[in-house]
Order: sequence, then structure tokens, then C-alpha cells
Amino acid sequence: MRLVFAGAPDVGATTSTGTQTSASGAMMQMLIMLLIFFAMMYFLVILPQRRREKEFRQMIESLKKGDTIITTGGVVGKIVDIKKDVVKIKSANSTELEIHKAYIAKVIKEKEETKEETESKD
Repeated sequence: MRLVFAGAPDVGATTSTGTQTSASGAMMQMLIMLLIFFAMMYFLVILPQRRREKEFRQMIESLKKGDTIITTGGVVGKIVDIKKDVVKIKSANSTELEIHKAYIAKVIKEKEETKEETESKD
């Protein structure tokens, strides 16, 4: 009597060419799935991150004296001096802080926006 386990192929039922074609088909299917996974990761994670980095670099390069900024710590101040990697801001009447450019979260340009609004109304 011969015992056949579920999923185990019978020795006489398959030939060597049958197992080779199914193995190559499985390998091709796995390769396609890996390519699809990489494409999804690229479009959902890598591409948006690159866009954010590009926008941040443009924001940092366009800084100038007089701009109002918000730091990642929540400090709001007006730019007094700009050096290579450090920005000096005035956050109160007599408080000046030196902040690394990487810690600037947002640039607020209230003066330019109000000027544009008044010119468009005239």
C-alpha cells in the first residue's frame, strides 16, 4: 500500500520537464511581484520625499533679511542676519537667537501678501 501525502507529488506522475517549467514560472512570477513592489515604493515614498526636500532647499535659498520665520520648535522671529548655515533672528524686542537653517519650518511673508492685496484692490 502506498501512502500519498497532500501536496507531495507522486514519483511516477510527474516528469522532470514538468517540474522545471513550473519552477521557472514561479521564479518569473516572483520577479514580477518584486518589480511591482519596488515601483509602488518609489511612487508612494521616495518621489514625494524628494519633492519635499527640493521645496525645502528652495525655501532656504530664498531667505532674506526681514522675512518672518517659524522654527521647528515653534519660535517665531524676524531674520536679522544670514550666514552660511546659521540665521540670526529677532524674536522679541531685545532677544536675538542664532538658529541653524535646517531647523526653519516655515517662512511667513505677511508684508508681501498685504502689499499684493492692496495693489489688487486699487
